[in-house]
Amino acid sequence: MKTLKLYWLAFSTALQAKFEYRVDFFLGVLTSCMLQLSALVSLWVIFTQTPNLNGWSKEEIILLFGMVAGALGLSELFFNHIWMVPFYIVMGELDRLLTYPVNSLYFLLITRPELHSFGNLVTGLVLSYWALYHLNAPLLYYFLLPLFLFSGCLLYTAGLVLFASLSFRFIAPTSMHLMIPHNLLNATRYPVTIYPAAVQWILLILVPFGSFHYLPASWLFGKEPGLGLALAVLAASLVFFWESGWFWRWGLKQYESTGS
Repeated sequence: MKTLKLYWLAFSTALQAKFEYRVDFFLGVLTSCMLQLSALVSLWVIFTQTPNLNGWSKEEIILLFGMVAGALGLSELFFNHIWMVPFYIVMGELDRLLTYPVNSLYFLLITRPELHSFGNLVTGLVLSYWALYHLNAPLLYYFLLPLFLFSGCLLYTAGLVLFASLSFRFIAPTSMHLMIPHNLLNATRYPVTIYPAAVQWILLILVPFGSFHYLPASWLFGKEPGLGLALAVLAASLVFFWESGWFWRWGLKQYESTGS
């Protein structure tokens, strides 16, 4: 409990420090909302040319859009510090973190919340619940949605940790390789079945970003899996997050500091 209180204190302190910059907060939220809505414009263009996308209606795909935005927002709010790992390795800043009496990965993740995450999170929730309402979804799904979003947050964060761990072996001051999981997550805004089989395998098995919303939505719309498989995504996200910790520990073994 003392460790959990320490993590919460570190997170809340970092969040309060961010809120000191109110203009940055409002601009960040506005920008993230506009980015999410601009992505919907491309969806609108698609549906002006076709009534459905591989059997998925506009409202069904908006649900996927919203869940991706919500999961992204949660990850940016609670676990966004992982993006700084390449820079910290090059500059030797990671040495300070490794002296703390806490789990280095967990402490790193929670100590740099991004305020623009609120824009992604709110946009995601509005789009998701709007889609559920217009699809006459059962009440159960309204309550399960936050669990699926949290699952997506863990999956995406685990992917970031995995790729960030490569920074220990392939040293560079840039985090551009972390855009790979970011782009993979954005690819799951659309049903994974529109992609070739190899890409489907990547998005559902290898880096399962497509599972936290595609499988539950498929169950909801009567397309493929049952509720049991949809709920199994929750357990799978915890396993994938735990596995990412193994990659982090592997990376730390490669770390040699700056030598200065």
